[in-house]
Amino acid sequence: MKIITVLELKKDMELAESVEAGGKILYEAHTKIDEKIIDRLKRHGVMCVTIMEPADYASTHYEKLYFNEHFQKFCKVYNENLIKFKGIFISYLQTKQSILPDDLISIYDDVASCITTEGELLDFLYNMVPNEDELTYTQSFNAALLAGAFANWLKFPADEKRIMILCGFYYDIGKWSIPDSILWKPGKLTDEEYALVKKHPVTGYATIRNDTNLNEHVKNAVIMHHEKYDGSGYPYHMVGERIDKYARYMAIVDTYIAMASPRSFRNAFTPLQILGNFEKSMDKYDVSILLPLMQKIADTQIGSYVMLNDDSKWEIIMINSQNYSKPILKSELGEILDLKTRPDLDIVKLI
Repeated sequence: MKIITVLELKKDMELAESVEAGGKILYEAHTKIDEKIIDRLKRHGVMCVTIMEPADYASTHYEKLYFNEHFQKFCKVYNENLIKFKGIFISYLQTKQSILPDDLISIYDDVASCITTEGELLDFLYNMVPNEDELTYTQSFNAALLAGAFANWLKFPADEKRIMILCGFYYDIGKWSIPDSILWKPGKLTDEEYALVKKHPVTGYATIRNDTNLNEHVKNAVIMHHEKYDGSGYPYHMVGERIDKYARYMAIVDTYIAMASPRSFRNAFTPLQILGNFEKSMDKYDVSILLPLMQKIADTQIGSYVMLNDDSKWEIIMINSQNYSKPILKSELGEILDLKTRPDLDIVKLI
């Protein structure tokens, strides 16, 4: 809402509040303005009125967020630093000259300074419209931001958080030599295309293995981030704690980022949908790492409004600790629904 003078009123503006004069209501809230109304307001000596602004018409969280100045600032700083990050890595791939870690940490810090909580970061990244020309770089950029958020949640010391962030920036570097037409192909990859994509951990490691500015954990995250705790990953089918700890974290970050990103054939998964997919494949991850993160992610969703697969709308009021993707919900009428008791119902959308 905004207060303006009657002289500034224009046709088709809408009153946000009723207008009184002489102890009587001249016009109710939500009256559409026309010339006759403007003249009458002037005759009654009304100086100012409150009108609706575009943000006042926003009904969903997504719509409201786009009028939020805090979110707009985040998007501006994010996009400026994404361009900077892309330029640094293009130069690195072309010249092979090491990147100063502090330059990347500075980029992270600049974006992170626009965020008040880790939950807000998840919300902002989920609601940003991706630039289709920057998808490959965006995924690594978001991974670094998410890695930093995970490190904060788990109270990592500063030096370990720094390693996590650098892992996020570098871990997928092997993909950057693969054509986008293959990486972001809408349909199923051919066997040859899939084999090329699966080489990216080895290709990436070959790119950075002699870089003396990089911590060994970062290098291990590059080559091991697709290894799975149960040995089903690649390229070496490593098992359990043979996989570097930071690579085990990056496997979780990578999976989260991939599912939280929209594709041509599907919308982005909501955070609780992502947790549901993790719940179906717990043996593939180090649960001592995964479970605390799932708890944190789930907690950020309390108070969110969601749509179920039957088109009903609910508020998340409590998390089920035994089944994070099936929270307890409340309707506008005060009805309570425990999704854990309704296997036929699933969250499909944040609203």
